[in-house]
Amino acid sequence: MNRGARLSTAAVGLAFGFLLTSSGFGNYATIHQALLLRSGYVYAVFASAAAVSAAGLALLRRAGATAFGGPLRLPHHPARRRHVYGAAVFGAGFGISGACPASAVAMAATGGMGGLLVLTGMVGGLWLRGLTEPETGRGPARPPGLPGRDSGRPTACPAAGDAPGHAALDGATQEARHATN
Repeated sequence: MNRGARLSTAAVGLAFGFLLTSSGFGNYATIHQALLLRSGYVYAVFASAAAVSAAGLALLRRAGATAFGGPLRLPHHPARRRHVYGAAVFGAGFGISGACPASAVAMAATGGMGGLLVLTGMVGGLWLRGLTEPETGRGPARPPGLPGRDSGRPTACPAAGDAPGHAALDGATQEARHATN
């Protein structure tokens, strides 16, 4: 990732975090009231976020490329049973804790113990899922000969030309490699 992409990513993350906490998403009571259908505030925020995202994607589609990431590719995959199970677990966790991943970060960042507990549980769940994930049939395919989980240890993803044999990789192979590490 080039310097401009890193800086713009950090700026968007900073703005997103600020807006998330200033909108009340770091407050358990705000989320709880919405889940009990006592307040429409959270749903109005969701609707405005969907509208902004739709407008942004329309502009990116018209341009055909992103500013730093190259061509815009929006993959479309059919829903599978595991997606329904994951959505059910996510919804149950959201309802019980009053926090989705983003609001859990906002809660923890503003000193909320509940957000920290949710984040700890999410990291533990992701770690467990990583241990139990079968290597075949799920996730992006890894080009042969590239390091990764199958080697038994996590590896960094050096840029093209940083290690022997990497300079000859074409752009698609490099992109696939970065996406899998």
